Amino acid sequence: MTTTELDRRLHESVMKREAWKEEEFRRQRKKHEEEVQLGFGGTEMSKEEMRKLIDSDRRMYYRSEELNDKLFIHYKGWKELRNLEGWTGLKALYAECNAFDRISGLENCRSLRSLFLQENCIKKISGLENCPMLWNLNLNSNFIERIEGLSHLKHLNTLTIQKNRIGFGGLDDLLHLVETPINTLDLQDNKIWDCDVVPEVLMQMQDLRVLYLKGNPCSKKIPNYRKGITAVCGNLRYLDDRPVFPEDRRAADAFNRGGLEEERAERRRIRQENVEKHDRNMQAFQDMVDRVKREKRERDAMRLEDKYTDDTDPVESREKRMQKQIQQWKDENADELRDTDRERAEASLKAEKEGRSGVSCRFDEAEFDAGNEEECKESREAEASNQADSQDHTTDAEEPEEKNTEDNRKLVYEDIWDEPPMLSNKAVSSTSSAKADCSPPARQPSSSQDAASSAPFLPWATDQGASGMESLGGNESEIVKRAAQMAAKTFNPPSRTAGSAKDAALQADVDANAGKPTWYSRYSEKIAHTEAKLRGGAGQAMEEAKRAQESEQKAAPATACDDGQELDEMD
Repeated sequence: MTTTELDRRLHESVMKREAWKEEEFRRQRKKHEEEVQLGFGGTEMSKEEMRKLIDSDRRMYYRSEELNDKLFIHYKGWKELRNLEGWTGLKALYAECNAFDRISGLENCRSLRSLFLQENCIKKISGLENCPMLWNLNLNSNFIERIEGLSHLKHLNTLTIQKNRIGFGGLDDLLHLVETPINTLDLQDNKIWDCDVVPEVLMQMQDLRVLYLKGNPCSKKIPNYRKGITAVCGNLRYLDDRPVFPEDRRAADAFNRGGLEEERAERRRIRQENVEKHDRNMQAFQDMVDRVKREKRERDAMRLEDKYTDDTDPVESREKRMQKQIQQWKDENADELRDTDRERAEASLKAEKEGRSGVSCRFDEAEFDAGNEEECKESREAEASNQADSQDHTTDAEEPEEKNTEDNRKLVYEDIWDEPPMLSNKAVSSTSSAKADCSPPARQPSSSQDAASSAPFLPWATDQGASGMESLGGNESEIVKRAAQMAAKTFNPPSRTAGSAKDAALQADVDANAGKPTWYSRYSEKIAHTEAKLRGGAGQAMEEAKRAQESEQKAAPATACDDGQELDEMD
């Protein structure tokens, strides 16, 4: 093998290896691009994807494609509009925010009414030949440079084509609009710079009602932009950001005729016409009021001379006939129109106002039938009579009580174990004088008690029964004297005869508790201790009272009362 042949074979092997490397690089690059497209949602608009879309929302889509009237395929990242052959009943297609570079796949969508293709990559208006019923077309934010392919759309009403590249070619980019029946045209933020667009295009569109032209260079070049377009476009009703009123049109026409002075004069005439119109309306209203008043006076005068009144007039007027028919209908449907809840509420309110809250009538549905009205009435009368009788009995029973003396007693609960009774300065001085005399007046027995069995003084006991210290009157010296008298005595309850087992049991309890100090003895100690404190130097009297009390307890061990008697006396 020669050197030349060896070099040739080596070169061939190197070329094969390089070709293999290049093919592998292309394969890897294609795979990467596919992954990137999938990451951005760049799948194809295939039959499988459409079936997935239908299955994703069963509440919005039917499984049969021809039954669906709307389709939402926005934000899918698809590059081609296709596979819509079975969507024959489609009326609204929302395909914004995709990557469509042309309009296609709508051959069988002959019922399409609204097509939304904004924010795509469309460069030319085409593919709408089979959509004769199209009403609304939105092509915002695309790359369209010329308006065309719309002359066959006889029902096209709204064209929104803002933020495109229309106007670089001059008026030729817009002349096709003259052949369309468009009512609403949105050309904002395009590149229209030629001012002749107004007379050559906009004035020739006879059906134009709404126009959006701001954002184009021509809007700044046209002199008196708003007034000029309003004056030349006679059918325009809305321009850019506000409507065109009849007064604005008249002012624009006046400005177009004679300038600013003519416009001002026209506005003055408009204001004068408005004032005159208002005055005419007010005068017409006043004439109507006067006419009605005059007719009423004439009718009243004729009625005074008539022998019939409104109630006895044999001729029925339209109003009387209507009222009669309404009343007749109400009478026939009285059961259905009856409001039981309202009647129940009115009856309850009436009973509360009359002070008869106890008197009530049961407003059941059965009682409101035609056959039970009498029973309901009788039940109300019976309950009212029973209530009156009960009130009479109550009055008779209360009359004897009213004849008795009025009871003004007041029960005060005091803690006799911890706090001593409070005495004023006057009471302190009275106590000192009373103890110095050591001769308090004897307590006089009441008419209902015997002098021999008079009970000792109790601060809460009065002639009318148990009460507080305040019921004894304002004489504090008397209270102090009686307290001092009580300190030198003990409680001697009336003797009982053991005539029954209960009395024997009570006596046994008394004997059992004979050696224990009673509540009265403890209370007496409290009184003596308090008085000693108040006197300051009267400790001797307290000691004497205490010794006297102890001697009395030793002499009479059975003078203590049982617990039942203590509770009775305290109550």
